[in-house]
Amino acid sequence: MKKSITSLLKGWCAALLCAGLTLPSFAAADADAAFAAQRHDLKLSLRNAPLREVVTAFTQQTGVVFSYETSLGERTLPHVDVALNGSTLDEMLASVFAGTGISYKIKDKVVALSAPPQSDAPAARSAAQQRKQTVAGRVTDEQGEPLAGVSVLVKNTLTGTSTDADGRYSLSVSGSGAVLVFMYLGFQTLEEEVGARSTLDVTLRENKQILEEVVVVGYGSVKRRDLIGAVDQVDSRQFAERSNPSVSRSLQGAIPNLNISMRDGKPSRAATIDIRGAGSIGSGGGALVLIDGVEGDLETVNPQDIASVSVLKDASSAAIYGARGAFGVILVTTKSASEGEVNVTYSGSFSIHSRTVKPNLVTDGYEWTTGYINAWNGYYNGSKELNSTINNIVPYSDSWYRELARRSTDPSLERVRINDNGKYEYFGNTDWTKAFYKDVNYSHEHNLSISGGGKNADYYVSGRFYDQDGIYRVGDERYKQYNVRAKGSVRIRPWLRLNNNMDFTVVDYHQPMLYYSNQLVPRMVEHSGQPVSLITNPDGTWTYAAVLNGYAGFAEGTSYQQEDKFTLKDKLGVEIDLVKDVLKVSGDLSYLFSRNTRERVTNMYTGYTGPESTITVNESQGSTLQNVRYDMNYVSSNIYAEYTPKLGDDHSLKLLGGWNLEKKKYRTLTVKREGLTVPSKPSFGLMDGVTSDPTVGGYDWSYVGAFFRANYGYKGRYLAEFSCRYDGSSKFPQNSKWGFFPSASVGWRLSEEKFMGWSEGWLDNFKIRLSAGSMGNGNIDPYKYIDYMTLKSSTVVIGNALGTYTVAPGAIPLSLTWETSTTYDVGADLDLFKNRLTMGFDWYRRYTTDMYTVGVSLPAVYGTAAPKGNNASLKTNGWELSVGWRDSFRLAGKEFRYGVKAMVWDSRTWVTKYINPTGNLDDYYEGMELGEIWGYRVEGLFRDQDDIDSHATQSFLQSSDKVTRPGQVKFADLNEDGKIDQGAKTLSDHGDLTVIGNTSARYHYGINVNLNWNGIGISTFWQGVAKKNWYPRYDSGYFWGQYNRPFGYMLKAHTGSNVYSEELDNWDTAYWPRYSAYQTNESSVNRVLTTPNDRYMQDVSYIRLKNLTVDYTFPAHICRKMRIKGLKVYVSGENLWTSSPMFKYCDNYDPEVINAGDSDFRTTEGDGYSYPMLRTVTLGLNLTF
Repeated sequence: MKKSITSLLKGWCAALLCAGLTLPSFAAADADAAFAAQRHDLKLSLRNAPLREVVTAFTQQTGVVFSYETSLGERTLPHVDVALNGSTLDEMLASVFAGTGISYKIKDKVVALSAPPQSDAPAARSAAQQRKQTVAGRVTDEQGEPLAGVSVLVKNTLTGTSTDADGRYSLSVSGSGAVLVFMYLGFQTLEEEVGARSTLDVTLRENKQILEEVVVVGYGSVKRRDLIGAVDQVDSRQFAERSNPSVSRSLQGAIPNLNISMRDGKPSRAATIDIRGAGSIGSGGGALVLIDGVEGDLETVNPQDIASVSVLKDASSAAIYGARGAFGVILVTTKSASEGEVNVTYSGSFSIHSRTVKPNLVTDGYEWTTGYINAWNGYYNGSKELNSTINNIVPYSDSWYRELARRSTDPSLERVRINDNGKYEYFGNTDWTKAFYKDVNYSHEHNLSISGGGKNADYYVSGRFYDQDGIYRVGDERYKQYNVRAKGSVRIRPWLRLNNNMDFTVVDYHQPMLYYSNQLVPRMVEHSGQPVSLITNPDGTWTYAAVLNGYAGFAEGTSYQQEDKFTLKDKLGVEIDLVKDVLKVSGDLSYLFSRNTRERVTNMYTGYTGPESTITVNESQGSTLQNVRYDMNYVSSNIYAEYTPKLGDDHSLKLLGGWNLEKKKYRTLTVKREGLTVPSKPSFGLMDGVTSDPTVGGYDWSYVGAFFRANYGYKGRYLAEFSCRYDGSSKFPQNSKWGFFPSASVGWRLSEEKFMGWSEGWLDNFKIRLSAGSMGNGNIDPYKYIDYMTLKSSTVVIGNALGTYTVAPGAIPLSLTWETSTTYDVGADLDLFKNRLTMGFDWYRRYTTDMYTVGVSLPAVYGTAAPKGNNASLKTNGWELSVGWRDSFRLAGKEFRYGVKAMVWDSRTWVTKYINPTGNLDDYYEGMELGEIWGYRVEGLFRDQDDIDSHATQSFLQSSDKVTRPGQVKFADLNEDGKIDQGAKTLSDHGDLTVIGNTSARYHYGINVNLNWNGIGISTFWQGVAKKNWYPRYDSGYFWGQYNRPFGYMLKAHTGSNVYSEELDNWDTAYWPRYSAYQTNESSVNRVLTTPNDRYMQDVSYIRLKNLTVDYTFPAHICRKMRIKGLKVYVSGENLWTSSPMFKYCDNYDPEVINAGDSDFRTTEGDGYSYPMLRTVTLGLNLTF
């Protein structure tokens, strides 16, 4: 497999090299035509309009900039009526100003207008006005980048110049009262009085009235002012200087209601993403991710390749993607070349990583053992003696404990001795967490891109290498990722353009692995890493503890998982302009292939309990080799047409219709064998054990759909959109394969109404949006409607072979059809004070009906389980708000720019239909809010025996007939029946249980702050959740410690006056109850702390400084001396600081991944054991040649 991938990579690299050498020849530089000969379309129809209105309309349609005296702008033009297509600028100017007496002159890409004065008033000039002076300066944009070609005119004259490549200019003016006018297409015109200054530097802002932001939507793009769907977008700046190789993590908190949940900090881990809350409890409630129009994984994308990410949230915006996008769509658009010279960019970084949270555990052997004894006795209350070994690992006796106490006060004494039985006795203080994990680990990243092109061809080629070493002090962990992208387009004819976009990703991830049931390090250390034990014996052999908890296997490196991922994607497209700017037909064909191979090796290890005593761990299971392969082939194609008729200035119409096809084939193969003869060389050819039967699996599905969208606008004031999708899916039976799903939206730009004239000058945009629509969700498993029987092998020999038998088939649903998601959205957009203040708000309600869930119960005599079907419904309410402010002022003669943007959003989801006739609380039920935590209320800790006797009995929560004692948890008798229990645990009989919290994250927020002055930039990004609850799973050792198992972790939080003791009698001030083991040992409900309660339920809301970046952009004149175009250096930090209410009582968990579990090795979630989240500090640079 590796050989084939290597060969394929070599072939692709050779192809890319050829492309990099030949594409520039297609993109021969196109010399700019003379400005006056440029061709444009122009349609004007005005009556008795002032010149300024004519010029404004001219500029909006052509982008041409004008200069004229203020008084001339008020001159009325009685009749302007032109309709020109493809005319030169000279031709248009001549047509517009014919017969008006106004003359024009084109200079430095600016059209200067003049006319004879309408009066003979003298133009007296003072001596001061006649004096000449030279003024020079530099013009930059809001990011400090120089602007070349900016027109600089002396107001009310024809004197002017333009800036050079470094944004610099120089010209002579008459008198100190002169005013300079700076004009540049796409930016606000700026006027500055010269005064006595000889140097005048200015910063131009983008003019949103001319160059409005373009937002990517389904099968196209739209100006933000015309957008009426619930869509948000971020650009490449979101990823440019983040010390984060993951796209999804960089997006976290950046877009309202894009909910990104991380399971852990593993470099290969994909995030869980939903848009606007839970979509379905049936199947496929997540977002659809499209990378340049093709389904993909965000973690395979090079962040430096991204141009923009758009999130389509409501049915109106996402409906065109049909059944795959029922719960929102994420559109990732990668960078393309722009016309001009070849650009070569390099970005590189070096990062240092450390854990965001380090477990705060007791590692002193004597203190831990004392905790073990207290926890044991606290549970058994003297009814059972301590075992002769601690969890069958460390020998225990009273004499050993006394010796441990003696040696703990004298560090010069040896930490191991041999007892009379020839066994080792240990007196260690081992910090197993520190033994396993490094304090820091490192990574480095390198990106290189080449782009260029002209009007007839362009290209963009990029490559990336990311290398991160492991977090383990022992054990070989390494993660490497390679990305290559090559895209380009060629204009074959004026009406025909071909484009291609190819990328591939290779991931190489090697992880050490524990031998035992694919467990995790924290869990094995909890059970087998007692601080009193040591890592090695005096003769260098492994201790039994080191073998059991996996340290020996990590160090020897012969138990591991090697994962190789290869993803190749190619998209070929064509664009045909049948009628220029009116009718265009586009088509594309995409192919995606991915192969994921996983090799798992486990070996046996021998530990020594004495010089002559050995125990081999994993002997019963033996050494094993397992190979798993996952192959996926995906093909999609789209053909669609866009029709944009010319309907005059008042009306705009755009129609889009097309066809979409998707087909996926997925296959798995698993082979496993026992008996490695050479542990360091895992190979099926070097094994002598049993080979399990190969396991195969897979599925196929296909979708086909027709889509249509119509956009209409009247004077840019009234906007409407209608879209629909007709989908067919192979996952449904013949009578329900097809579904029709329409949506519509309308918008009203009140700011364009005449009755809003009173707001002119401070209100730039005020738009109200309404949308409604439905979408089908076909993301169920295939074959659910097919009746089949499974063949199995018998243990009975028939003839010379094992017999074969079958079982009764499972019941299939009588009907199976699409889930339907119907969304209603009300939104508003507000821009004020020349776009310095921006606001956006949306409220929505979504109904998900016909969800694929459990069916009606069948009689036991039926012989099989009830089939699932379309039997449930959900309702989600939510809202989102964003507010931004940006401005600038001069500081020490330099422009100081700043911006702040805050976002907050929320959603709640309820079950409105579900088959649960008994109201069982362990299942969904009608009226349930998703995430509910049912549990007990706690009144405090018992004060004394009288307090216990006068309270309701808690015998239901005392397993093994243990008695209630002072210092234990005192539960509230809510139903006042004299006992604490859960009743039948149904809605009608839930005893003393009540809803005490909710696991759903509420009130997500993100805050961006950006500052820039004199090339220095500072940006911060804060992210968090304001409301979320978590009740620790019964085996969450980092929370419960020895309350769970006496031989588990001992937490520093479980020491001192914070724990109840009879000596302190601190029942009213202690947080933790009487020290006692096995309070949460099992999932059974009759353990005191297993069932959730509101005392130990944690508030895991948090605020996190997600990113802090400080950068410096070198001035252009320094870059010129270095013979480069641009250079920026930066220092960036990720996950630098976190605060959470949970830290008051437990600081061993990262609140962002509080409910984690590692699905690679252990599927159980909720215990918080996972690959740790990482804090990162990065030094990097961006270089352009």
